[in-house]
Amino acid sequence: MARPFATLILGLLIVAGSACGRKGPLEIPLGREPMAVEKLAANLGHEVVLLMWTNPVKAVSGKPVGPLEAVEIWVFDRGLPPGRRALTSDEVEKAARLVRRISRQEFDSFEFVSGESPGVLAYMYPVVTGPSGPAKLAFTVRVFDAKGRASDFAPPVAVEIDRKTASPGTTAGKGARP
Repeated sequence: MARPFATLILGLLIVAGSACGRKGPLEIPLGREPMAVEKLAANLGHEVVLLMWTNPVKAVSGKPVGPLEAVEIWVFDRGLPPGRRALTSDEVEKAARLVRRISRQEFDSFEFVSGESPGVLAYMYPVVTGPSGPAKLAFTVRVFDAKGRASDFAPPVAVEIDRKTASPGTTAGKGARP
């Protein structure tokens, strides 16, 4: 009689023991990556596109973000994305190209746009004008924190290039800060 009772208890312990604990792959807690940049805008100037945005100060969880490690600027010069929705990393990396990665050292030395609050940055993207240049460009930006966590891409902003008034085949200088 003691034997079936011991077997029952042992069976219950095995079943109960296998049901305890966390199952499946470990997941990184969500919300530690920086929020996406805000107020991304693109304005066409003379042979340059002036990009302006506000860097995030909070993580997705709402907690403050420490110093940013890098800012990436991406351009869609063909196969522009539809609408003003945020794009996944895969969508951007397949259809766009990385224009510039601004490291923390460069980022810290960037001047803020005069008259704007701290955290507002600007970048000048050179435009190839004339018949060989694109008729439309779209841009998106993402940031990385000190631990390498990437924000989502900002919804792309687009500019129309008027190729009729542009001088053929000219290019503005390299991207620079204002």
